[in-house]
Amino acid sequence: MTLAIGRNCKIDPTAEINVKNGTIGEDCQIGAYVRVDADYFTMGDRSILRPFSRIEGTNIELGHEAYLDERALIGGGSARDPDSIFKAGDWLHMGKGAELNQGAGLYIGHEFGVGARIFTHGGYLNMLEGFPYQWGKVKIGDRVWIPLNTVVNPGSELGDNIVIAAGSVVNGYIPSGSFASGIPVGIKNHGTQEEKVMGKIQYNLYPRVLSEEEEDNFMKFILNRVNVMAGHECNIHKEERGSYRMGETLFNISKRELKGPSTEESEIFKGELRRRGIRFRYKSERGEYIPWGLERRL
Repeated sequence: MTLAIGRNCKIDPTAEINVKNGTIGEDCQIGAYVRVDADYFTMGDRSILRPFSRIEGTNIELGHEAYLDERALIGGGSARDPDSIFKAGDWLHMGKGAELNQGAGLYIGHEFGVGARIFTHGGYLNMLEGFPYQWGKVKIGDRVWIPLNTVVNPGSELGDNIVIAAGSVVNGYIPSGSFASGIPVGIKNHGTQEEKVMGKIQYNLYPRVLSEEEEDNFMKFILNRVNVMAGHECNIHKEERGSYRMGETLFNISKRELKGPSTEESEIFKGELRRRGIRFRYKSERGEYIPWGLERRL
């Protein structure tokens, strides 16, 4: 077994990591009774596997700052097949009890939040007697949110900037920028225009540019949350639209850039923005904000 583990990782003694080859990044946390079984496994920096989460498969790749909540599962049926592949970009967030199956291949972009169940195959009864069977990889783009009590069926493909309503069943293709809901929801690849739409899909909703007033109201809300979390009043100054300064630290929200020192208050501000979907590829290193990747060369 060749498994490289980065610096400052915290791995609970009850966790089991059975990996033939792979890498665990820096500053990762692996909780109690976590189990990882894989031929090849990589997990990026600052990732968190909460207690009782489980990962199993042949080839599994997680980007930076992945988060698997308690009892989240990557694996299931056919996960150990030779051609089973799971690839996810940065900021994969799996809610408590979420299940992702990659038997036929599961490919996920950056910033994917999921509390749902995703399947790449399904069937049980005799296909030669006409019973249904599905087998197909699932592809999901960047910035997609699929909340609780939703099922994504085999062969589905979702573009970028998509929200799926809770309780939906996804079949087929969902175009970028959509809000989709229903049982089932998806677009068939054949048939008349009337037959193509199932469930309800609202197109071209995302991303939407907020008015300056909406942005200001949002930042007032964030500042209030920062004050609550910090336990004292903090000051955030608007430099220009999309750019805010906290002390000596500049948050350029429009460009997702950080410049200046990292402090307890700025980390709270950064964390509150992250919780509302505004994420920065910067980490705190020696009291300064450093772009991802640069810190390894210091």
